Amino acid sequence: MTQATVATFPCPRCGSLLYVGTLVCPNCGGFVYAQRLNELAAEAVRTEQENPLAAARIWREVLSMLPPESMQSQEVQQRIGMLTSGFGAAGTLDYQPPPPASRRNDPLPVALGKTLLSMLISIVVYSFFFSDDRILGLILASVFVVLILIHEMGHVIAMRFYGLKAGPPIFIPFLGALINMRERPKDALEEAVVGIGGPVLGTVGALVCYAIYLKTGWSILLPLAFMGFMINFFNMIPVPPLDGGRITAAVSPWIWLPGLLGLAGLLVRDWVVGHRVNFILILVLLYAWPRVKQTLIGRDRDNPYYNIGRPAMWGMGAAYVGLALVLAFFAYRTGVESGLMRMFR
Repeated sequence: MTQATVATFPCPRCGSLLYVGTLVCPNCGGFVYAQRLNELAAEAVRTEQENPLAAARIWREVLSMLPPESMQSQEVQQRIGMLTSGFGAAGTLDYQPPPPASRRNDPLPVALGKTLLSMLISIVVYSFFFSDDRILGLILASVFVVLILIHEMGHVIAMRFYGLKAGPPIFIPFLGALINMRERPKDALEEAVVGIGGPVLGTVGALVCYAIYLKTGWSILLPLAFMGFMINFFNMIPVPPLDGGRITAAVSPWIWLPGLLGLAGLLVRDWVVGHRVNFILILVLLYAWPRVKQTLIGRDRDNPYYNIGRPAMWGMGAAYVGLALVLAFFAYRTGVESGLMRMFR
């Protein structure tokens, strides 16, 4: 009598022998096909916008490698349902996706017009805030707005590098400027590079301003350099939608929690010390909470979007810390020299 043999294979994570068809290793608890799952998930995410049906087919392959009772399996099933909800049984379109033109960059004359007009409005508003002297106020406001523009151009350059569609920089007095992204980055690394592009170029702009002050002694540039460093340093707070939140998304979304606590601490400090309510901080918190909740509480952090590999994760983390330290040093130095540091005591 011959005895049938059962085919086995080693777990790629711990080496334990597993029977063919096993999806989760009983020894280490890891997904047997984890590497392939990550590769397919990343491919599906990239495909979703251009071809939802093709993306759904890839997600179905992912589904075959997941235990049916797992939470990941349920999430993939929901994703497949969303991708195929607009398609008939035969795979024909029942709806028309938004026209490609809606996701294109604005024509150059339109983009320049929007940016320049909003810059002009901001300059006029800031001129009343900076000085009672109209000429001096306009000069200070113009340089200040240009520093913000340099920051925004850092984002624009990064988005153009990745081919991401976005609106032009629009300036909003006392809120800085914003760029409406019309296309989502393919992963957290792209988002982080776009996020850090602004503070990097913004820091260069503030450094140039400070260097000209040191070379010429034009005292008017010192407080502007300080404000340039402070704006970029504030944007490094690790909370979305600030640049710091986008950068740290590539490291770990859990970093957003101390960022939220820091913002809450600043709100409390402003109220206790100066009996002031900082509406900008409140606005940031209101914008931050939905994504923080979805990512950390709703377990969206397990999305392949955040799986960028350790080298990229550590590299972006080092870039974030290094840039934050540079900004902190020069913000303190120029703040002390200009006497503006007392504003934050």
